Amino acid sequence: MKRFFLVFLLVPVFLVGNVFDLFEENLKNSSGYWSSVEKFKEAQLNYKRYTNFWNPEISVSLGKTGITITEVSLGKTGITITEDGISDFSISPIVNFVNIYGFELGLSFPISVNTDDWSFNFEGTQLSVSRNLKTEYTVDKLKTEANYLSSKYSLKSTKNSIFIQTVQDIFDWYYYTKKIEILSQRLQVLNEKLSKAKDDDEKKALEKQILSTEQTLRSAEYSLQTIQTKNIDEEVYQKTRKFLEGVTLPATTLEYREDLKALELQKKAEEIEKKTWFLPYLPELTFSFNYDFEDSEWLIGIGFQMTLWDFGERKLEAEKRKSQLVSLEYQEKVRNIENSLSQELVNIANLESQLRQKEIELEDLEESSKTNDQLFRKGFLSEEDYTLSKLDYVEGTLEKENLENSLILEKLKYISILGYDLEKFLKEGDQN
Repeated sequence: MKRFFLVFLLVPVFLVGNVFDLFEENLKNSSGYWSSVEKFKEAQLNYKRYTNFWNPEISVSLGKTGITITEVSLGKTGITITEDGISDFSISPIVNFVNIYGFELGLSFPISVNTDDWSFNFEGTQLSVSRNLKTEYTVDKLKTEANYLSSKYSLKSTKNSIFIQTVQDIFDWYYYTKKIEILSQRLQVLNEKLSKAKDDDEKKALEKQILSTEQTLRSAEYSLQTIQTKNIDEEVYQKTRKFLEGVTLPATTLEYREDLKALELQKKAEEIEKKTWFLPYLPELTFSFNYDFEDSEWLIGIGFQMTLWDFGERKLEAEKRKSQLVSLEYQEKVRNIENSLSQELVNIANLESQLRQKEIELEDLEESSKTNDQLFRKGFLSEEDYTLSKLDYVEGTLEKENLENSLILEKLKYISILGYDLEKFLKEGDQN
């Protein structure tokens, strides 16, 4: 039987592939990432309404306001159709360009339509200022900013998870590929040893080893098949490992946790709502002031709507405004983050201890390998047992490297929990 030459795990190769290429590819194929992107864009757009002084928005009002004969209504907007046909109506393009502290400032350009001859009459330009008295501008702004920060952190957290999974896939691909090679060679040696065995007890022991090795091999092959990331090879692995093996833990700070900042803003909004818990019981009042440039006159409008009876919605809303739910959520969030960080530090410490144990085991395996070299050369050790001893050492080296990779992953998880953007952190370093 030819001697097995086991040189893998010992020769590093560095070529063009890298973890960020695979990461970008995984981002493109992640529905969770694109969902987070859409939510972030929507939250960002809503937040701009409060950060930008200039908020142009164009709308069109179509209808007729007044008292009709066929249906008595005051202040009704719409197109009225009677037995005589469509009554006169108006079109009013409205441009709202400023929204500050709940006041909407804009221009309207009312155009009346005569349905007898379908003629149009431009009635001049009007300056419009309106506000709903129940609008809580500060509360709405705080909640909108909180939603923006929360979606920003959610997007970053999703990216971090995909990055860590990409690294995990690269490390797992290498581990299981090499594991399968070792197990396949071990299985071949054990089968050859079994074919030469004559003692029944030795045969039974070898059969048990073969069955155990086959089970482990099947599990490794299955694990390798489940890895979703494509285009992984040893070159990518070696470059990724070299890039990440020097990663160190940054300063422990939660300043990058936008989700905590979002809860802090929600707490402020909650305090304001608690003081105005009665607001749901008040009527909807809208005041508008229009200045007609053509006639040089002010027009004042008042909108009133009062709910007299409901199914308890107002009471429920009032009770909700009195609660301190966000404060409790904030405390729980901080507690969970601290527990997660502590757990990661324990995991890191345990892996470092396991690494030290594995190093001691490898030292023993190395000494045993040197002894087996001498025994094999002198003919006191069969070729199968000699090869198995070499496989033990190579497998031990692989397990040690896998522990080192696990340590890298735990460090990345710790950095992610702190709220850092992993891609930015690894490329630019800790900016604290």
